[in-house]
Amino acid sequence: MEELIILDFETTGLSPSYSRVIEVGALLIKQDKIVKRFSQLMDPGFSIPYFITDITGITNRMVKGQPKPEEFMPVLKRFI
Repeated sequence: MEELIILDFETTGLSPSYSRVIEVGALLIKQDKIVKRFSQLMDPGFSIPYFITDITGITNRMVKGQPKPEEFMPVLKRFI
């Protein structure tokens, strides 16, 4: 494979109907080498449940002031 993008999403839960993205990480791999990477925290618009903070390490303080998922997704789309 010449080019591959790997995405990793952290969310506020497991429900696709109610959960929101709180972090996305992305890698662009070309010819088996990472050539671009980024990670962005996002503010889900409500408090992150304690069990999600335990799993991800992402706190409400960390996402405060970060873009909302709908604001950031166009940036991710351009990266892809």
